[in-house]
Amino acid sequence: MTGKLTSFRRLIPVLDMAFQAEQLKMAQVLSHIEGLAKQLAELERPQSVDPLSLASRTGADVLWETWAKDKKVLINQELARAFRDREILRERLVKTLSKLEAAKQMEQRAVLEERQLALRRSSW
Repeated sequence: MTGKLTSFRRLIPVLDMAFQAEQLKMAQVLSHIEGLAKQLAELERPQSVDPLSLASRTGADVLWETWAKDKKVLINQELARAFRDREILRERLVKTLSKLEAAKQMEQRAVLEERQLALRRSSW
């Protein structure tokens, strides 16, 4: 094997690990987005309000609504950051996959060159 082929055979596992690491990061971000969406959905669910309940009479429902509104703002901010992270990771994922695929193609070319060289040498 030539040095070129050996280099590619060493490089491909490293690029594959880098790609897998980016996939793992993406899975974590997507899981975080899903969790935030669930939290937001829980807060969005309508609460049954009884005007004669103790909570209504003492103003606790108003306090809860205020807390829920503030919590929604915080969750939406965190969701926006998570979406930003997802887009950044998507770009990195594409770049890493592109490098991996390019290295695989270059390895295949190097293998073909090796075979052609071996055939030429054997025909002498």
